[in-house]
Parts: sequence; C-alpha cells; structure tokens
Amino acid sequence: MLRHLLPALLSALLSAMMAAPAPVRAQEAVMPVQHIPLPGSGPDGTPPLPMAGRTTVWAQRAGLALTWEAVPLKRSLQELARNERPFCVLGLFDTPERRRFARFSLPIHQEEQQVFIAARRAEATLRSIGSAREAVLSSPLSLLVYDGVAYGGQLDDWIAQRRPPPVRASAGASRLSTMLARGHADFSIGVASELRDLQRQGVADAGDLVSVLLPGMPSPPRRHLACSLKVPPAWLQRFDAQVRASPPP
Repeated sequence: MLRHLLPALLSALLSAMMAAPAPVRAQEAVMPVQHIPLPGSGPDGTPPLPMAGRTTVWAQRAGLALTWEAVPLKRSLQELARNERPFCVLGLFDTPERRRFARFSLPIHQEEQQVFIAARRAEATLRSIGSAREAVLSSPLSLLVYDGVAYGGQLDDWIAQRRPPPVRASAGASRLSTMLARGHADFSIGVASELRDLQRQGVADAGDLVSVLLPGMPSPPRRHLACSLKVPPAWLQRFDAQVRASPPP
C-alpha cells in the first residue's frame, strides 16, 4: 500500500515546492530599488504603481529580497553612472546611453500611448501641425521636457535635434500644469491618463490643459528595472526568469 502511495506523495510535495516562492538565500543582501517620490506609498515604501507590485511578486518568486527607496530620478541616474554599490531603479526606459552604466531587466511595464499635453491657448496651433515629428522639431510653440527623463528612442532623438532647444525643468520639482498654464512653455509630452488624474484631483491650472495626439507619434515604449553594474548578472537572470514565466500585461 505504502509503495503505491509514495509516488503520489512525492509528486504532490514537488508541486507544492514549485508553487511556493523560492527562499531568499541567507548570504544575499537585500537589493535597494529606487523610485521617484510619490504620495501614497505602502508601509514598506512600495510606491503605488502596478509595476512596483509586479516587481515585488517576481522578486519573491525568485527568492530575491527588495527594499524601496524614494529618490528623485536625476539623482538615481547620477548614482547609476557612479556605480558605487549594487542597486536598481524602477521603471526606466532602455536607451543606448543608459546601457553604458546600467543593466536592464526584461520589460516590466508597457507604457500608455504618449500624447502632447498642451495649454488650451496653444491647442489650435498644435493641432494645425502635420505630424508629431514636426511638432517636436520645428513647432512655433515652446516644448517643456524634464531633466533626466527619457521619452523613448525616437522622441529623445527629435528633442535633441530641436532648435531652439526645449525648456527644461527638474523632474518631480516642477508642476506640469503650472508650468504650461502660466506660460513657461506651451506643451509637453505625457500620457492622457496623467492629465485626467490631475483634473480629477482638482490640481490648480490642470483644467486649462488638453491632450493632443498627432499623426506619427511613436509607439509607446516599455519600462524596465535598471540596475547598476555592481548588481551580479545572475541576480537579474533570476528576476528575468520570473518575468518570463509571468509577463506583464
């Protein structure tokens, strides 16, 4: 009887072990993951972003422990470039420049379609422009971009070629609605849901903004976990294995 039950018991035990999160290896340090400061973070510092929740689950399944740090994006990029310690940054775009000082995970988030966020006074002029490329390169309107923020390969190329250069502001320190509504610039690049959230929250000046999608706007980019070169490749391989097994929507 026992001889017949043993294979079934072993099979059930193996299935349970595969379903459970892998144990964190005792000798491994907890990996800091930086994210832009956001209101509403959880008790452990987890930012209120779907990709943060997914990142936590993938790490747990891989047996990797994380800790969260709220850090302005520009400072995170500077620290990645210095490469003084192992850590990762949540939700960065993969660009050739950043590949010089960071390792990237598989995509953890598909970005929403980008649009132009414009002051209402500039809407008619912006809509009269024939394409997204023309708007970024040679628009009669002034473009606002944020230091350290990547908008995706094609948009970043257009921004670099723009003459006159765009107006630049500090990410996280300058409110988009205020900058546009008060004439510091005429339009910026974002996503429509971002504008809807500002308007729903009653943020000052957000009601004076509109979203505009022009022909030729690049397809939405994907976000990744970007890690310093001191993070062992094996750490990212274990994380990526879980992303591959349960990819983001």
